[in-house]
Amino acid sequence: MADIDYRTWPAHSSDNTHTRQEWMVPAGRFNRGGNATDLVNGNSDAANQNFGTPEFSLLDQLPDVIVDAVGEWALHLQGQSWRLRRRALNRFAEAFADQFLAINPSLSDEEYESLTDIGYTCLLELLDEGQPLFDLDQAHCYRRSVHDVHRDAAELYLAMNGPSPATVH
Repeated sequence: MADIDYRTWPAHSSDNTHTRQEWMVPAGRFNRGGNATDLVNGNSDAANQNFGTPEFSLLDQLPDVIVDAVGEWALHLQGQSWRLRRRALNRFAEAFADQFLAINPSLSDEEYESLTDIGYTCLLELLDEGQPLFDLDQAHCYRRSVHDVHRDAAELYLAMNGPSPATVH
């Protein structure tokens, strides 16, 4: 199992008979968001916009029973602040990986960390409303995602809105 990259694990079945076409199939459910080309062209209004949407959904790659569990967490967190969501995302990610560890105790530390990243991102996918980032905690959440567009949006937001370094005189 050491040669499986769990960030791309499709989990279509549990018999390890995955075809090459099943890996990283675009989910098709992220059809919202903006365009990063405005940033390249110097449009400063676009600097606080969401970079777009991930090309694929990790959540769509998982079995329905796991999708239902992630959905329950997302439903509970919808009306909460990003500060609380950030803590919950971390706890969920560990619980997600712990479930796999219980099934397969021989997981390496690297595999376990990959699973926490998957769990974190799956829940974040459901919490992502396709809107521009507006909160430091939200940006920190997006920075941990496995999706490049999430991380890019977070880095841009943090660069523009993060705390400025303190100067000692």
